Amino acid sequence: MNKKRAGCIGCMISLLFISGCWDSSEVNDIAIELAWGIDDAPNQKIKISAQAIVPSKIDGGQNVSSSQSGKGKPYFVITSNGVNTLDAVQQMQTKLSRKIFRGHRRVIVIGESMARRGIKEIFDTYSRDPNLKLRTDVFIIKNDTAKKFLQISYPLENVPGIGVLGEYDQIGTASKEMGLLNFLLAAASDSACPALPVVAIGMNPDVPDEEGRQDPAKSDNEGFRIAGSAIFNKELKLVGYLNVEEGRSMRWVSGNLRKLTVSETLPQGKGNVSMDIIKTKSRIHSVYQGGRLKIFVTLTGRGAIRENNTNLDLTNTKNISYLEKALNNHIEEVVTQTIIRVQKDYGTDVFGFSDAIRRKDLSLWKSIENDWGEEFQRAGIAVKAKMTVRRIGVTGPSLQLNPKEIKK
Repeated sequence: MNKKRAGCIGCMISLLFISGCWDSSEVNDIAIELAWGIDDAPNQKIKISAQAIVPSKIDGGQNVSSSQSGKGKPYFVITSNGVNTLDAVQQMQTKLSRKIFRGHRRVIVIGESMARRGIKEIFDTYSRDPNLKLRTDVFIIKNDTAKKFLQISYPLENVPGIGVLGEYDQIGTASKEMGLLNFLLAAASDSACPALPVVAIGMNPDVPDEEGRQDPAKSDNEGFRIAGSAIFNKELKLVGYLNVEEGRSMRWVSGNLRKLTVSETLPQGKGNVSMDIIKTKSRIHSVYQGGRLKIFVTLTGRGAIRENNTNLDLTNTKNISYLEKALNNHIEEVVTQTIIRVQKDYGTDVFGFSDAIRRKDLSLWKSIENDWGEEFQRAGIAVKAKMTVRRIGVTGPSLQLNPKEIKK
C-alpha cells in the first residue's frame, strides 16, 4: 500500500513540472481561416485570398448572431500578393491583428486564369507545413477568380466557402476522392493526370429577358453551383472541362462515385423512368491485340425506382428486365462518349487506366509505358453496364393510369 501511495504522490508532483505545447496559441490571438483562394497576379506573382470567420458573429451552435440584425457578415475576406504562397501569407499577416491559423482550412479554390497558367509550383508549401491538412478540398472556379468566389454570399451557410462541400457531396462523390492529397498523388504519377471539381458563380446562370435573350445585367451572382470537372495535363495546367454528367461518368470509371440518379425515356413504355443507384463499382480490364490497346470497363450498381412515368407494371419481371436493359444502354452510351471525348480533345488519362493496367498486368504496362500518351489516345474502349433493380416502391404501375393503359 505504501508503495502505491508513494507512486501516486510522485505522479502528482511530476504534473507540476509538465508544461503545455510550446507552440500553442490562444484562441483570442488567432484568425481562423476556413477557405483559401489562389489567383494569378501581374509579374508572375500569385494573389492569395483568405475567408476567415468573425468569432463574435457566430454563436456556439454555428448560427449567425448578428448578420440577421444587419450588423455584418460572420466572415471577412482579405487578399495579398507575393512571389509564392508563403511570401503572400507574410504580406497578408501585416494587415491582420491576429496570426492566421490554417489548421481548420476546409477548402482551397483556384481561379481559372491561375489554373491555366499552371499550378505545379504553388502547392509545395502545402506538403511541408504540418499544420495544413492534405485532405483539404480543392476546386477550380470556372470563368472567374477565387477572390470573387470567396466574396459571394451563400443563403444556406454562415460561411459561404463551406457550402461548396455540401453541394459536391450531394452529387454522389466518394469522400476518398476529395482532397489535396489525392490531387498531389495523381500529379506525382508518371502517367495518370489529375482532375478537380469545378464551381461556377451563380445558382441560376441563365436569366433571360422578356424576349428570351441573356441579359448580363440580370445574371444571378448569388451563391454558386457545381459545374463539372477540370482536366489537367502532366504540367498541371488546366486544358479543359467536363460537364456535370461527364464528370460523374469519369468518377464512376475511376471508382470515385458513391451514388447517382439515372433517367431514361423508354419507347416501349411510352414514358420515362428514374432510378437511384447505389453501391456503384468499376472494374477495368485491358488487353493488347492487333497492335492496339483495348480497355474494357464494367460498371455495376443497384438501386430503387424513384419515378415511373411509363405504362409498365413493374411487378412484372419481364418489364423490370426491359427497364434494366434500357438504363444499361443509356449508361454505356454516356460513359463511352465521355471517355472518347477525353481521348480526342485532351489526351489525358484522368480515369486511372494506367494505374489499373500497372496493377493487373505489369508486363503489359512496361511494354507501353514509354508511349502511354499515344496508346491512351488510340485505345479501343468498351463499356459494359450491369444495373440491378432491387426495389420498385409500393406500387407496380403509376397510380394515375387507367387499368386498360397498364402494360402487364
